[in-house]
Amino acid sequence: MLNWFSDMRKKVSATVVIHLCFYISAFIAWPIMAEMELFEQFYEFSRDHEDWDIDEFSLLVVNLTIALILSSLFQSSRLRKLVRQRDFQRQRAEQNARHDPLTGLMNRRAFGDLLQETVKTVTAEQPIFIAMLDLDRFKPVNDIHGHAAGDAIIRKVAQRLTVEIGTIAQVGRLGGDEFAIIFEPGTTVTQVERSARRLIHAIEQPFHFNKTPIYISGSVGLMTWGEDISVTEALRRADKSLYAAKDGGRARFAWYDAELDQKSHERAQLEIELTKAIANNEIQAWFQPIINIETEDLIGFEVLARWTHETRGEVSPSTFIEIAEDSGQIGDLGLSILRQACRAAADWDPKLTISFNVSPLQFHDPNLVEQIKGILDECRFDARRLTIEVTESSIIRDFDIARAKLDALKALGVAVALDDFGTGYSSLASLRQLPFDRIKIDRSFVTNIAAEPQNQKIVAGIMALATGLELDVTAEGIETNDDLAYLQDLSCSLGQGFLFERAVPENHVHWLIDSKWSDWPLDAKRANELQQAEIKAAS
Repeated sequence: MLNWFSDMRKKVSATVVIHLCFYISAFIAWPIMAEMELFEQFYEFSRDHEDWDIDEFSLLVVNLTIALILSSLFQSSRLRKLVRQRDFQRQRAEQNARHDPLTGLMNRRAFGDLLQETVKTVTAEQPIFIAMLDLDRFKPVNDIHGHAAGDAIIRKVAQRLTVEIGTIAQVGRLGGDEFAIIFEPGTTVTQVERSARRLIHAIEQPFHFNKTPIYISGSVGLMTWGEDISVTEALRRADKSLYAAKDGGRARFAWYDAELDQKSHERAQLEIELTKAIANNEIQAWFQPIINIETEDLIGFEVLARWTHETRGEVSPSTFIEIAEDSGQIGDLGLSILRQACRAAADWDPKLTISFNVSPLQFHDPNLVEQIKGILDECRFDARRLTIEVTESSIIRDFDIARAKLDALKALGVAVALDDFGTGYSSLASLRQLPFDRIKIDRSFVTNIAAEPQNQKIVAGIMALATGLELDVTAEGIETNDDLAYLQDLSCSLGQGFLFERAVPENHVHWLIDSKWSDWPLDAKRANELQQAEIKAAS
């Protein structure tokens, strides 16, 4: 486009110069010819030489002159039209370069330029307020109604924003369904918050596309742009506040919070360190005993992940597992832990089993079964000694896919268990449709069950259901002798919890295996001895 403007400018300039020279020459020559009476002399000369046909020649000259003048006028008109087209194209190019073609709002580039100009005026006494707005639940609009509906809603959102903001702010579209707003100097905090509420309310009103109402919402992040804050940092803080609003439940606004931002920085750093830790096997497999409740014999272990950071110390599993899921590393982490567990357990008594929990995201990996088979083959671990535990959130999305995957695991010889039973919304449907071998009662129903009549009824019902379906039951979260006694009365087959032992690292497993499990639950003296042994072994 710029080359076209350059070529056109050169052509127009050259033509204009030629025509200007012609007109200037004509205006200069005509008075001179009239002053010198050249026209009368020409007339006398033509009379004296009639045989030369000068009249015809002069007529030709006059006609050519008239034609040249008409041509000049035509060319001038054409040039003016070209100039107008050039100006129009230039204006349109400038418009497209600085405005969003879908909504007509400022685009990211123009909004950035506006911020660059505004930063010069920002002072501690008169800060500027910036807002980021992002639509909630917008992706399903494109998926369900099509991109035409999505574009239509974006245009309508832009219109509503412009109307609600009025003259106290300027709106830009940064891309996708994200908008940015910069408020005029002198706007107060109260006005900003009132505007944010109006924007959220306006977006919650139904949009209509092809007579179909479509409902979405919007979240708004607000930040105070004070002195000594760069444009980049201002946008980053506004973006952080936006996601704080989304994390807070959506359809609301939130101000930038430095403390939350610091936590976000720490989380981002922890994510980087997690990647390194997974690659270097720094996150280790630990093992919590699973006990036959009736005999109190050790029958196996649940595999858990533990991370001892070189400077942070013990990192909570709930923290790093959540980060692994959010960053897409949960598959690598899970396979690393399972491989460690299979290698460790390969040398144990063949009667001892291991139970491994697969996260919902990892369960949906189409290569999961092949990956588990590969680890079993690599470690030469008997598949019949492995139980894969899945939560209901893993299978609720599609029972047919879940059944196919569980059937494939059972074909390997692996047992499957439904973890956290009782906390989902369709556990009965899960048990009816899917080939589980065992269910695990969630610890929230088991811990302190002897003092919770409501939980007693729930657990008794689960036990009756499991007995009818011929399923084993593991109760997790057993912490007291009273809990154990109640579960023994219900004939619950398996249990685990702090009463028996917390999770221990691999190098502590052998002395647990050699312990006299018939002496458990441990008295305080024995528990203290084991704790001291752990400390000594760790040192």
